[in-house]
Amino acid sequence: MNNFFSRLAPAAVLCLPLAALAQTARPEPADAKASAPQLRYLSAFTDYKPWQDAKLGDWRALNDILRSQAAGGGGHAGHAMPMPAPASAPNANKPASAHGGRHPHGGKQ
Repeated sequence: MNNFFSRLAPAAVLCLPLAALAQTARPEPADAKASAPQLRYLSAFTDYKPWQDAKLGDWRALNDILRSQAAGGGGHAGHAMPMPAPASAPNANKPASAHGGRHPHGGKQ
């Protein structure tokens, strides 16, 4: 692999001056009659859509949907429910602390 690059490097160096010929001639900045590219104006507000209030739904129906999702284990409320500890766990009857069994302030259980 190293041999490949050592063979390719001189060819690349010899082709570098050809890049100067590929450049287009730029107009003289001091010449007032020189042509310049057409300026385009694109507003930042072309895709702007004005604010519209959200349509209010029936809050009782929405609560019923969330209640059914929480009961079935779906939705965000299903993730917030505590998981029961398996019976074979050594501390199954011991209440979990707020820090998950860790005591960051040096206290003991």
